[in-house]
Amino acid sequence: MLRQPALIKTGDSWTFVQPDNTVSFYKELLTAMELMDSRMIVAERMLRKIIMVCGTGSIDALLTLGLILNRSGRSIEGDALIHRAHSICLEAIPPCFDTNLDEVYWCIIENRPFLRSFHAVCAAYIREQQYDKALEKINYLLRINKGDDTDVSAMLPACYLHLQQYEAYMDWYNALPAGKRTMETAFCSFLACFKLGRKELARTKFLEARREYPHMAAELIKSHHRFPEDEFETMQAEIPAGSRQEAFVYWYKSKELWQAETALKQFMMSIDSHILRP
Repeated sequence: MLRQPALIKTGDSWTFVQPDNTVSFYKELLTAMELMDSRMIVAERMLRKIIMVCGTGSIDALLTLGLILNRSGRSIEGDALIHRAHSICLEAIPPCFDTNLDEVYWCIIENRPFLRSFHAVCAAYIREQQYDKALEKINYLLRINKGDDTDVSAMLPACYLHLQQYEAYMDWYNALPAGKRTMETAFCSFLACFKLGRKELARTKFLEARREYPHMAAELIKSHHRFPEDEFETMQAEIPAGSRQEAFVYWYKSKELWQAETALKQFMMSIDSHILRP
């Protein structure tokens, strides 16, 4: 009987196996995960009960409780749980696992807690501003889960730019399929070109990004920023893509990048006059 999770090879596939005592709490775990958005306190109690009985065997219980604690302002305890869950997953990897050859497939349900632990710890490293560690974990996860089922690559722009790896970012961005590009990746390509001193290319990248996401371009040149709560007459379940609200949220989470260069705003504001100049 397993006392701790283990990554086990069965035939040609790897499976993340958790202790047997976690099985009897599976339905309760799913209920807690469903309640975490609407009844957070109830979900937290259920998760603490599971962890008390199963110990550190239930990775999803640890990760979900960590997320709840972070959302409720208890980030020290929340991130500590996430790091603990991930360390357990690392301990589960056997020496024979080859990251250059072996993969952990998302389609095998048992593997999802394992893969989620990598995604969660990458986000934790970014919150802690440990971008080098986040980038290392992201690249590791992309090697063992080439389909990027957790969408961990969405964290790459922040890592590359905070680490001032602008060439590496542009190499990654240029290889990115058009359908995978987002508002963040588009504006980060402009910022990377600006930082590299490629002003003409930076102008082109800014105009391309502004054409697709005009609200983001407008947000970046504002002197004062506030959440546009009056944008929609009714409450939205999620912030709509391409909205002024989305633009503000991105600016807020990445403002350190955009405010670090004092000449950047002047450059953006000068682009139109540069185009109109005879």
